[in-house]
Order: sequence, then C-alpha cells, then structure tokens
Amino acid sequence: MENIKLVLCDIDGTLLHDNGYITTEAKKAISLLKEKNIMFGIATGRTPYAVKDLIVDWGIEKDVDMIMGFNGGSCYYMKEQTMESCYLLEGQYIQEIMNDFKDFNATYGIYDFKNFHCNRKTDATIKIANANKLSLIIDDLSDYYNKKVEKVLMIETPDKIQQIKNSYERHLKTNHYRIVQSSPILLEFLNPELSKAKGIEQICKRLSISFDNILTFGDELNDLEMIRDCIGVAMGNARKEIKEIAQYITDTNNNDGIANFLYQYILR
Repeated sequence: MENIKLVLCDIDGTLLHDNGYITTEAKKAISLLKEKNIMFGIATGRTPYAVKDLIVDWGIEKDVDMIMGFNGGSCYYMKEQTMESCYLLEGQYIQEIMNDFKDFNATYGIYDFKNFHCNRKTDATIKIANANKLSLIIDDLSDYYNKKVEKVLMIETPDKIQQIKNSYERHLKTNHYRIVQSSPILLEFLNPELSKAKGIEQICKRLSISFDNILTFGDELNDLEMIRDCIGVAMGNARKEIKEIAQYITDTNNNDGIANFLYQYILR
C-alpha cells in the first residue's frame, strides 16, 4: 500500500451510510489522507453536477480532489473547476433502447446539468431528483435523440429490473450500448466502451499515475471494472460478484468499512 496516490470511493452502499450520511470516522479518515499526500475522489454513477453540491452537505468538500460521475463518463476536478468527459452515448440509440424494451413499459431518465428529465413522474423518479437536488422535468426525452448523453437510466422495481436484465442477456445482441446495474431499482445504459475503469484511465493520463496507484471501494455491479483493475476493496455489503474479484473485503458501509480499512492499511 506504499504506492497509493489516489483513493476513489463509490457513493451509495459504500461511502454513505444507508441513512444518507457519511460517518464521523469516515470523514476523519478521508481528511487524514492529505497528511499522506494521497488524493481522494468520488467514483459514482450519479451526475457530478449534483455531487459537487452534495459533498458540501456531507462535510467533505475540502477533502475531495475529483468527482468521477456517470460511471466514468465525466470527471470534475475540484481545484481547477474543470469537467472532462469521455465515451458519451449517441442520442440516436435512446429510441433503440426504448424500442428494445418496449414490452416492459419502463420509466427512463436522463441527467442534464441540474435537471433530471424523465418520461414519467413516479415516487422513484421524485426520490432520485430530490436526493440529488435536481429539478424533475417530465418529457418524452426526444430532445436528446440528436445529442450525446452521458447515460440513460431505467428506473423500475427490483423484480422488473431482473426481468429486463434477463431479457437483455438472453435475447439482445447490440454494440450500440451496454447495460450495468447500479442499484436494485436502476439499470444504466452506457456507451459500450464506458466503465468506471475507463474513466479512471483518463484520470491516470491526466495525473501521470497508474492503476496500481489507485485504491477503490465499491459494492455494486457498476463498480466491477474499477474493483478488478485497481487495488479493489469490496464492501461487506457488496454483491458476491464484487467480492469475488476484489483484492480485499472490508466491513459494511453501515459499519465504517472505508474508515476501518484506511486505518488498518493506509493511515498506520
């Protein structure tokens, strides 16, 4: 662990307690990374425009060096206040996605700066917008057909999400988009080349560091590539697929898994 130069943490199920806050011990451990000349960043499926405000509420804004959002599609560098994007999804494939899954009558959403555009208003879309301090706008998403977007969200019940995943894995073959699951109720449609590891690759180029210099924490399937390719730590509450490919397993997000690991291996 002597060569760690950057720690990247997923948010939901990882950095945040299930009740939506960062524990005192986690905040203390993150702040102590600076004494070791180790940078700290966020690696999330959420929009970085929202996370930039949320880290103030969570009390860690002074300790965050970068926010990699959209599952690696964009990275906001705090000191420079600059955003860099990569591997965007062609808007023409939004119609293809909706057509591929038309039998499921699903709810879709697209993040756009401080807005969350959805094709319908549900309790789940309201909750997502509120949790990210975004305005919820209901439309048919057709304005994005001729643009590039970071991703398209599908928001459904856990049972329906599993049915849709099964349908995709069994019947659909496409090189226009890929699907990752980021929570029990969320499927994310991305550029087929995009993953959190691809976003980290862009960070490595900018900072002149390697994957071996990066410690990552995660719990969900959209964390898989960054856990696999970096020095990966699975949360105690992580999916079994994440635990199977992680180099380390720590405690759960509700039991200071990040802080406990940092104190044991980094902050000694």
